[in-house]
Amino acid sequence: MQRAAAPSRSSLPTKIGYSVGNLGKSVVWTSFDNFMLFYLVTIAGLPPLLAGGLLAAAMLWDALFDLGIALWADAHGGGDRLGRLIVMGAPMCAIGFWLVFALDRPLAIAGAILLCRIGYSLCDVGHNTLLVRVARTPTDATSVSGYRLIFSACGAGLVALASTWSLAPASAAARQDAFASGAVIGGALYAVTLAAALIATRHLGGRTRAPHALSPLVRLRGLWAHQPFRGTLLVIAVQAGLVPLFLRTLPFFGQAVHQDAGWAGPALATITLGQSLSLPGWMALSRRLPPAAIARIGHGVAVVAMVGLMIGSRGIGGTLLLLLLGSALAAMNIAIWAMLTLAVQRPAREAATDEATPVGLFLAVLKGAAAVGNLLSATIVTMTASPMAGSADRSLLAGSVLLLPVAGCLLALWFLRAPPDQKFSRTPSA
Repeated sequence: MQRAAAPSRSSLPTKIGYSVGNLGKSVVWTSFDNFMLFYLVTIAGLPPLLAGGLLAAAMLWDALFDLGIALWADAHGGGDRLGRLIVMGAPMCAIGFWLVFALDRPLAIAGAILLCRIGYSLCDVGHNTLLVRVARTPTDATSVSGYRLIFSACGAGLVALASTWSLAPASAAARQDAFASGAVIGGALYAVTLAAALIATRHLGGRTRAPHALSPLVRLRGLWAHQPFRGTLLVIAVQAGLVPLFLRTLPFFGQAVHQDAGWAGPALATITLGQSLSLPGWMALSRRLPPAAIARIGHGVAVVAMVGLMIGSRGIGGTLLLLLLGSALAAMNIAIWAMLTLAVQRPAREAATDEATPVGLFLAVLKGAAAVGNLLSATIVTMTASPMAGSADRSLLAGSVLLLPVAGCLLALWFLRAPPDQKFSRTPSA
């Protein structure tokens, strides 16, 4: 029996051009994940639980919309539909992102958040599904994940710098103006970088298929039955829900521990620097170890960093721990996207399978878990960081936002406990 020809590797310009889209996406995601709760509570004036509920509802909508769009794209099969999703979504997200910070009334802000998240979902399904086309070989799966994270780190770094400037003014009105000015630049970066990714991948194309005979439920059950993919979903659920809790509450942690919400900007910059400096090392190590092994190392290092931050986050020791945490997050992220790519590609070698649906389901789980994490963050803030909270309550906040991520890392390690040759392992390149 003749062996099928091995897929050719994507060119470096294609990989870089595709990955640059993560810069703009990271600006929007990091803003929502790290500073939006603080903005809605301290500047827009919403109660913490209402603000957290709004963000959770937007993220849940985002998750369901991702899955619905992915099912639709595969049901109508192929071609340039991924590009159309990006063309439709990029301006919606960019405009909505600016309006979130430019508007004053709560209902108007809620509408802007919804507009932004709808646009983000359209682009997210389109751009992330293109990963499966760009990463044609197992080696590409890890290298492209690494390039994506390099640009994601650049976007997070820009948000860190902008937040330091935005949080500097004393009055809420001045802070809002600063956030709105930064959002104009962030929205423009989002649209431009995704356009660049679309142009860089326009030659890849996609399969054109007849409409699906199977129902969406049957297709989703088939994906869940695929063990490597199911395991990837379990890991990302924990990794997106519990592990980022400390990052989601950085300004509140700064207020509680350092008496300065502006501490969050330098802290995020330090974490981002740790990610950037460690990415080349993780990419080199991934040539020798499968993604699951990288993920295990990353979660283990994160436990060490966060336990250390419980003891102290000041001075040079605190800075080193933040760098270590950034390195751990880089390992987790480079591993999870490689795991996703390999889990999706393996059945595709045996038979024609959906292209967007696995990515849509992955994003739905990721964002659903992030919604739960946002609500949990808001609950902790409500209980411990109110103006009337005493020092004991603020110490509880600091401990909670570090202890829960440690528990999440331990749970992820339990999901990753299988030997790499049995689960999530990297297929050797031909």
